[in-house]
Formats: sequence, structure tokens, C-alpha cells
Amino acid sequence: MKKYMAFSKIFFKAQIIYRFDVAVTAIEALGRILFAWLIWGAVFAGRDVVGGFTFRSMLLYYVVSSCIATLDICFGVSSEINHEVRNGLYTKFMVIPINQQLYWLSKNLGVVSYLAMFVLPVALISGWLFGAGGYAGQPAAAILGLLMIPLGLAFMVTFHFFIGIHAFKFHDVGFFIYFQSALVQFTQGGVIPINLLPDTVLNILRLLPFPHVIYTPSMLLIGGMDFREGLFSAGVLIVWLAGMSAAAQFAYKRLRIKYDGVGI
Repeated sequence: MKKYMAFSKIFFKAQIIYRFDVAVTAIEALGRILFAWLIWGAVFAGRDVVGGFTFRSMLLYYVVSSCIATLDICFGVSSEINHEVRNGLYTKFMVIPINQQLYWLSKNLGVVSYLAMFVLPVALISGWLFGAGGYAGQPAAAILGLLMIPLGLAFMVTFHFFIGIHAFKFHDVGFFIYFQSALVQFTQGGVIPINLLPDTVLNILRLLPFPHVIYTPSMLLIGGMDFREGLFSAGVLIVWLAGMSAAAQFAYKRLRIKYDGVGI
């Protein structure tokens, strides 16, 4: 595992070179929160509660969810793999004696760790600026919510690795990458809290991993979900992570032989 930690350190230090870009990315979270403040301010006009949220708790949800969404840079994994395979350049990864999945996980760990240094102040400042309410839930639920953030990001890296390596077979999966991105973002609760959806849809989504990447940790952290429900969600996410990891490893071993990259 030392070499993968070394990868993380390298990519962490590499972000210092692009620190302005990283800072701008983190500040984008503030833009999402401002947008939510304007939109939901109009929705809550003359109303005290919408879908179980007060205006303050809704803003707090967007403060937390926007910051988690900013840390979810896993879209770049499938995009980069697709680009490298399409241009015959993925050989440089294949000739290194490493586990490909662990490499991409360690790379994202380094980048996200640096990005988090900017995101956390944004979360604290935006919470203060927009007058978001304080935490009123269970401490155990908040701890579980924090633990689910890296777990969810690990799943998203694995998910995007699985998508990206299908470029070995289809040569270009760019269209699918962008198509699923919008769908996943909605099911994650990044657009609206998914508990505003019909109960039938919500019950289906609870069995999928995507809501537990952003929506569930956010609700646990703002006190909108109890520990027992959060524990069920964590279990669902762990099962999906294990299954996706196995599927990605299997797919990589089967699909890499179809690659016609330079030097292979």
C-alpha cells in the first residue's frame, strides 16, 4: 500500500501548482449555495415548511451537499481513461505494475484531500453568511455522515473506473459519460433533496448507491436523518462498493485484451 500512498502524496503536491484552479473549484460550492438561497427563497415565500424542510434547514442542506458535490471529482476518472484509451495512450498505465483501480483511488484521494482544505472554510463561511441553522440531530448520526463521505467518494471512483474501461471495447464512451452524469447528479440529491420525490421513487432510490453519496451524508450531518436509517444506507453503500469493485476488476481483466494501444 506504500506505493499507493506515495501516489496520493504526489497528486496532493501537484495541486499546489494549480492552487488557483483548485480554489476556484471550491468557491463554486458557494455559487451553488447562493443559487439555492435565491430559488428556495422564492419557494418558501409565504410558507414555513416545504417537504419537511424549513428555509434554514434547506439552506443548511445545500451548504453541506454542495461542498460534498465539490469533492466529487470522480467524473474526471472516466473522462481521462476514455481520452487516454481513445488516443492510444493508456499504455503508460498498463505497463506499470500496479492495481489500476487502486491507482485511480489513490490519485483521487490526493486531489480531494487538497481540495478539502478549501471546501471546509467555504462550508463554514457560507453557513454563517446565509444564516443556516445549527445541528440538532444525534452525534452518532453526524459521525456516521462524516464516515460516509469518503465511502461514497470511493464508490464513485470505482463506478467511473468501471465506465471508463469500457472504452477498451467501445473505443469512446464519452456520450454515456455525460448522459449518466446528469442522471447520477439528480439521484444523488445534488439538484434537490430526494425526499421531495414521490414515495415510490424514493423507496427505489434508497436501494441504489447514488443517494448515499451526497443526500444521506448531508441529511445525517444536518440532523434530518436518524442513526438507524443512516446505518441502513451505509450498508447499502458498502454492498454496492464491494460489488462494483469486483465488477470493475473482472471487466478490466476481460476488456484490456481488446486494447490496441501503442506499445501493447
